[in-house]
Amino acid sequence: MPFIINDRVKEITTTSGTGTITLGGAVTGFEAFSAGIGGNNTTYYSIAHQTQNEWEVGVGTLNAGSTTLARTQIISSSNSDAVVDFASGTKDVFCTLPASKIGVPFAAEYGSSSSPVLINVRVATKTTGHAYYGSGSSNGYLLNGLEAPALRFSGADSGNKYYYKFDQSHSSNSGHPFKFYLEADKSTAYTTGVTTSGTPGSANAYTQILVDANTPNILYYQCSAHAYMGNFANTVSNRFNGDIVMNTNTSGHLLVADGTDYSPTALSGDATLASSGAITLSNTAVTPASYTNTNLTVDSKGRLTAASSGTAGATNGFAIAMAIAL
Repeated sequence: MPFIINDRVKEITTTSGTGTITLGGAVTGFEAFSAGIGGNNTTYYSIAHQTQNEWEVGVGTLNAGSTTLARTQIISSSNSDAVVDFASGTKDVFCTLPASKIGVPFAAEYGSSSSPVLINVRVATKTTGHAYYGSGSSNGYLLNGLEAPALRFSGADSGNKYYYKFDQSHSSNSGHPFKFYLEADKSTAYTTGVTTSGTPGSANAYTQILVDANTPNILYYQCSAHAYMGNFANTVSNRFNGDIVMNTNTSGHLLVADGTDYSPTALSGDATLASSGAITLSNTAVTPASYTNTNLTVDSKGRLTAASSGTAGATNGFAIAMAIAL
């Protein structure tokens, strides 16, 4: 049961009471829920009585034939935001976008495996509104009617992944498979949690992605056969595949955790760090040289603090005599 919203979807009903609404046909100039939303799908709805001060906004689910609308969840209403017991008479029932949806930052409905977030994909000639206008293909993707928008995916729990389904059943998708990549130029395909079905441009064709904490923070959706038809999607996740830019950039420093945050800190003590990344160790008190029969002094940190040449333990003549005797 994908969640779908659409423009110009409006019907009338004469259903009264608090139960499921029976839809009575499209209003002139609008389309029916069967055409704009589709059977077994979920949407935002509004019901308003034409002659009474009764109205309701909520989430509704259509039956298979799109002839009824179940009032699944009430968002706001004339009955103190509870379900309305509608009086007899004619009411308008239409698809809407609740103000609360806009008022909550980055609000996103959960898309489960049985009810993914559904995005309808079409292909059309690019306009100057496309991020890659003038680059690659002259065609671009339209997602729910928007020209190659930048997307924001939700999903941070590997046990409850968010499902996003990109429907490519429209005929304009023929020859334009919808894929995901780590770069806009499609150098590296991203396939984890991504499934495809059918042939683009044919019934039931789609690409679906499962999003969780391990999904890369930047993905690009592009056509596998043509360049720069799409754009990118951001995900708040644990996996970074872009450049990480810190608010400070001090040469020759490392990021050091202090128990609260990470701060750029220079190496101290016996080593220094150059901007090139080279580490230089501090000089010791030992004079650089070659030592014979060396006497060494080492401190508790394993550093040489003194070195000198010692005396031989046996003369050359003694060593030769011993060798002959043996």
